[in-house]
Amino acid sequence: MCFPGGDEDVSEPTPAWALEEVLDGVATAGFGGIGLDHYTIGAFVRAGGCVDDLGPMLRARGLSCTDVGVVPLGADDVVDAAQDLARTAQVTGARLCIAALLEPIDDSVAIRQLHAAADVLADAAVRLAFEFTAYGHTRTLADAMRICEAVGWDRCGLLVDTWHVFRGGEPVSVLRSLAGEQIALVHVNDGPPRSDIEPVFEGRFRRQAPGTGTFALDEFAAALDASGYRGPISVEVLSTTFRKLPPAEGARQLMRSLRALV
Repeated sequence: MCFPGGDEDVSEPTPAWALEEVLDGVATAGFGGIGLDHYTIGAFVRAGGCVDDLGPMLRARGLSCTDVGVVPLGADDVVDAAQDLARTAQVTGARLCIAALLEPIDDSVAIRQLHAAADVLADAAVRLAFEFTAYGHTRTLADAMRICEAVGWDRCGLLVDTWHVFRGGEPVSVLRSLAGEQIALVHVNDGPPRSDIEPVFEGRFRRQAPGTGTFALDEFAAALDASGYRGPISVEVLSTTFRKLPPAEGARQLMRSLRALV
């Protein structure tokens, strides 16, 4: 996914590669699943595809869909977005839907919108995964826990991303205190030593493959194990370098980085 505001010439988040190429690359590299965001799905449909085709496309490659997204908290069309994502989840078999703050709203508004989205997604047996972030419209892990509790843990769990944990200075020990079911989804990546790079730019364009940076990923993994988390772990490396690689090569490199950690 190419992002505006950096060294990629786009005005809105835009897929760097066709969905079919990405799915082929992910499957060939040995991954068992993939998350599908609304930007990717929108580009696929505009190119002549159909949402109903997504399930067969995944099955033909031996892939599952771990999650769909993103419910845009702060937007006016949260319910409409949730309805579209519920439809995508139904045809792909996804059981999680990411939600994130796209506008600077109060927690009370976020909770109300998450409730509304959860009501829609419940009919598709889909749980929300709320992402706390260390840049943009920031929320701490503690903030996110309060929000999820207000919505109901059975309807909304945490999306825990190593970038936001380590760049946000979150104590990894807090993860140990969580019950595994409070975590809905995990994103894994790595990062360079801290610098004076603008945080949004760094987070969208300069992430690294797991095990190639400075994050204490062994400690993070141990904390997840201690919590009892048994859900999906996705590699999310937002990086200009990786976006330039053909999907098959990028996926192979990411799989190698994961295998080197275990």
